[in-house]
Amino acid sequence: MSNNILNIINGIVTTVDQVLSEQMGLTPPDQYDISKRENRIYVTATFDPMLIGRNLKTYEHPDTLRVIKNALGGLPVVCIQKTGFRYVILASGKLNLPRSMEFPGFGTVDKFRLGVCLRGEVAPIASRLGNVLIGANQGAGKSNVEKLLVHQARAAGWKIYICDPDGHTFNPDIWNTIASAPVGSSPADLELIMDRIYEEIADRAILFRQIAQGSIPPADVDAYNVLAEKSNGAFKHLPRILLSVDEANSYMSNKQLFKKLADLLRRGRKWGLHIFLAGHEWHKEVVSAEVNDMLQTRIGLTTANEESSQVVLRSRRWGKWVMGKPAGRGVIRIDQYQPMQFYLVTDEMERAWLSSSVSAIYSPLSEAERNLVQRSINEADSKMTLGLLQLWGMGPNEARNLVETWEQNGWLAKDPKKGNARVITQKLLDLTNPAVLASNHQTAQTPSNPQIWHQTANKPHQTLDFGGAIA
Repeated sequence: MSNNILNIINGIVTTVDQVLSEQMGLTPPDQYDISKRENRIYVTATFDPMLIGRNLKTYEHPDTLRVIKNALGGLPVVCIQKTGFRYVILASGKLNLPRSMEFPGFGTVDKFRLGVCLRGEVAPIASRLGNVLIGANQGAGKSNVEKLLVHQARAAGWKIYICDPDGHTFNPDIWNTIASAPVGSSPADLELIMDRIYEEIADRAILFRQIAQGSIPPADVDAYNVLAEKSNGAFKHLPRILLSVDEANSYMSNKQLFKKLADLLRRGRKWGLHIFLAGHEWHKEVVSAEVNDMLQTRIGLTTANEESSQVVLRSRRWGKWVMGKPAGRGVIRIDQYQPMQFYLVTDEMERAWLSSSVSAIYSPLSEAERNLVQRSINEADSKMTLGLLQLWGMGPNEARNLVETWEQNGWLAKDPKKGNARVITQKLLDLTNPAVLASNHQTAQTPSNPQIWHQTANKPHQTLDFGGAIA
């Protein structure tokens, strides 16, 4: 080891001791160790837990790490607590993010494994993730990040609503059999989807009051589900709800849609609603103050211009940082900014996931809607009119919404031979037939080995073993 490196290490030891003991009144490290990995040299400062005692939070506080980093002239300082409490300081070389990392496999329910930063994996739980705004240029990884998020919500059993104007990231031929409603493509579709979510929220509001039994309703969907588990089957578990909107910047310029979307962003979190908005180009006029604070998680990759990145990340500095980065490299901001490499969802992975999902979920129709179709066939000569639906117990608004939505999807059509009444189409019949859906799916899919996902999930991959805060 050269004299220059030894001098740097001695300087690190002296500086850390002085900052902690003389400047901050804290106990310095009990031991220092030196390690080398590839072209990097690290100094590890280990603390005696008996000596630091109740001051642990002070030692791990970002402000403390920032003071030490500044005193060291900007050398990265990482706080690790996996096996004792330590600071790891980079004495020589550079910390680099991996070029690409395949998605390593689904984690626990409602935990989103997104990628790696310099201190380890970024994997927020759903309640911390909240609503998400994504900004990225074509080819920068926007679709990949959307798939990362939506597939993990799907695997966790969420109710999923999707609007994709191009039908490319989320192919309607497949996702119509997985999502809770057909994939939307137009502003009118998005409005219908949001109306359906409003109905879901209204239903949940009733359930929250019922489970409270005259007392204070649960604070959110997690609290509701805790009570539901104790109800001995009287109340069912409520899954979270996802609304994912691609090219959302174009929709948000529509004042009527923006008003509804802003209202759902404001109200939805309590009821388990998460909204993911993705787009290529964002402007301050689109992401206004009315919705800015309600988009808790911000994900920025390279965009068409710095202004767009700055709007997404709400930071001039980080907006500049992401420009020109390779695909999948970006910044996430939840509680703090973290440069990271997002996991890659390969085509083989997605084929395997979708194949198993479609075989388990044959139709976008709920059981009640399938029963409604069967009743129409048995009792009304396949007619589906507002009068019949209300006669069968449906409210006027609910009946109108269903008829308009189904007609727009091509599930109902007016039949001149039956007084121009709306009747069930073959397309709707196919959605109630598991054999037809499975056949259509197999035709649309490239044949794939069902073991592909397991092979990919178990493939060795690089990990960065920094498990704490970084300065």
